[in-house]
Amino acid sequence: MVKNNNPLYNRIQKNKKVLKSFLAQNNITCYRIYDWDMPEYPLCIDVYENKIHCSIYKTRNQLFEDEMKQWQALCVQTIRESFSVSPEDIYIKSRERKKESGQYEKVNQHKEKFIVQENGIHFWVNLSDYVDTGLFLDHRNTRQIVKTLSKGKHILNLFAYTGSFSVYAAMGGAFTTTTVDLSNTYLNWAKENFQINKIPLSKHQFIKTDVKQWIKQEPSKLYDIIVLDPPTVSKSKMASSTFDVQADHVELINNTLRHLQSGGILFFSNNFRDFILETEKIEASTIENITHLSIPKILEIKKFMHVGKLSNRLIV
Repeated sequence: MVKNNNPLYNRIQKNKKVLKSFLAQNNITCYRIYDWDMPEYPLCIDVYENKIHCSIYKTRNQLFEDEMKQWQALCVQTIRESFSVSPEDIYIKSRERKKESGQYEKVNQHKEKFIVQENGIHFWVNLSDYVDTGLFLDHRNTRQIVKTLSKGKHILNLFAYTGSFSVYAAMGGAFTTTTVDLSNTYLNWAKENFQINKIPLSKHQFIKTDVKQWIKQEPSKLYDIIVLDPPTVSKSKMASSTFDVQADHVELINNTLRHLQSGGILFFSNNFRDFILETEKIEASTIENITHLSIPKILEIKKFMHVGKLSNRLIV
């Protein structure tokens, strides 16, 4: 038993108590319960229905190998007791600081995809095979915002991953969506997300290409809403060049704005904690920081502001 005087167990229980009524009232079954709340426990713990996904940030934990194994075993035991789940329902990932993006990195071949729901919308997730799961939980609020604005609109989703923004837009009544990503695996995953929500694909386009190069082209169509959520750093064999969000965001945003209808909205977001938006170089008439609207509930109850995800509405 790890319950007595275990800081991680106590913090999880505290967070569960605070979130209990919010989750029940909003019918949320996928959420972050612990987000690196304490320096001695550099973890992010996410709940996906009745399964737990835990990311361990190894570079922040200065332990020798044997100590690390013991510490990780204690964390797993703590999670088991906190959620009353079996070991096979806990998925542990190790995160290390890299110069290149791990978005497309495969870590297993288990193919354990299952369906979860968020705000009444269904998504396939895979907690075992990839660094990421298929659904970024920190974007739940922003997805809902896009959904409420999408009726009758043309939506473009760049660096789309598994297409969750596109699905939300379609469920919100978007006239068309265009989903752009470099990976066939994730584009097919996006189509599956459309299909499980019974959304016909006839008005929805899926494009496999390098986003940076695609947006440099002369627009063949203008969009009412664009979602732009690039990786922090990326160097893929499939891409034409290396990407760094801090160094490249001005060119990326301005090229994207060329595809936006007059009066349209571009939602820009990134996951670099030290990111600085160079507003004076952005060719938009209005720039509005909506980070406070996009922060998930678990981050609202923490004592510090979550700066890892900066969300902006850029309006032209």
